Amino acid sequence: MDWSAAFSALPSSELDKLAILRVIECTNGVIQNLYREGSPDALSVDETRQAMKFSMSCIKSMAIPMGDQQVTFCEPTAGLFTEIRRLYISGAKNNNTADWAEFLRASEANLRAIGLERIEAAKREIFYHIYDLPPHTLDWGVDYIKGFIGARI
Repeated sequence: MDWSAAFSALPSSELDKLAILRVIECTNGVIQNLYREGSPDALSVDETRQAMKFSMSCIKSMAIPMGDQQVTFCEPTAGLFTEIRRLYISGAKNNNTADWAEFLRASEANLRAIGLERIEAAKREIFYHIYDLPPHTLDWGVDYIKGFIGARI
């Protein structure tokens, strides 16, 4: 699949919503890794669980509660993201190296189509409307995204 073409074809409004989802997802990923590694920066077990529960709920339902609103995705967007999630599970959880490589390509194409400006805007939206992730952890997710994109130039 040409992931770059697929994500670049999405409307701007869908890329804005994907930016929010990716910041949530990547922030949670960093939170989980810090906890597993026993980092001094790790959140408490309850905060770590809350972050995972919130993130996984958003990913599985393809809906994000934002204050009084619910962010939902159109079918093409949801389908693309569901395929990326399938590749992640197959690659990371089931050690399928081909799917892991494809997940990395898809994830990079997704983040590049979204762009850093949208990522920063998403972080601000999350800061003001979502309380399931401690505010300081949002920088962790954004820094991870910047590193991922930068490392793959």
